[in-house]
Amino acid sequence: MAEPSAGPSADAPPAPEPIVERTFAHLSRLLPLALVPLATALLKVSDLFAASRTNGISIRASFPVYRYDLWSFVESPTGGGLSVSLPFGTLEPVLLFVPLLGAYVVVSGALSAGYFGAIAEGITTGRFDFAAGVRRFGVRMILLEAIVIVALAAVFLPLLVVPPLFVVAILAALVLSYLFFPTAYVLVLEDRDIRSAALRARDLVGEHKPIGFFLSVAVVTALCSVPLSLLTHAGPAGALLAAVVAAPLGLAFNVATALKVAEMADVETVE
Repeated sequence: MAEPSAGPSADAPPAPEPIVERTFAHLSRLLPLALVPLATALLKVSDLFAASRTNGISIRASFPVYRYDLWSFVESPTGGGLSVSLPFGTLEPVLLFVPLLGAYVVVSGALSAGYFGAIAEGITTGRFDFAAGVRRFGVRMILLEAIVIVALAAVFLPLLVVPPLFVVAILAALVLSYLFFPTAYVLVLEDRDIRSAALRARDLVGEHKPIGFFLSVAVVTALCSVPLSLLTHAGPAGALLAAVVAAPLGLAFNVATALKVAEMADVETVE
């Protein structure tokens, strides 16, 4: 009978480094991508300056569903009545809603294609090409953003008629966010179409149950939101500085999530 092993097998693969260490190992190489969350934060010019004139402190927890920027950590100022937060501020006229929202989806989707494509390429090959990511994933990312907006509208618009459903809508959004949070990452890591990526994401979550990671990211973003909100509310210069600080921080959260999803999907990454 074979003797029991006194230690780990020589053939066993080494345990992966903690995700925080792996994230920082990739971050210096991917740092130019922080220009994307900086750009998406600064696109909301009116909201940025409105926030700079707001007093107080805010705490915002953001789950690892999509692209992080300043507005993942700081609440965007909102007015009364029906309004929508768009790249150049909060707009009231409903007639402007659809065309500007459409333009935003196209620009944001194209940026996300280059951004997530570059992150995926960076952690798997050690190099990245932002423009190639836009060309390769642009259409899919734009469609994905449009689908998400329609889904959110389907969940939250009924609240205008039946406000007591708010709690149910929030719970539904949280559950769906958890079940499908790897979708954008799977799309670029495995070069899948939207439907295939969503199904694959759901299967990965069901198999690996990354609830600890999902909640941990929310807790850490909530902690980060405190100093960032204080900086944002410290005047225009503070708000601009907060956007600059939040950009590499947001990139770090996206890289960490990409590494987690790659680990779940057995996608090999470089050190």
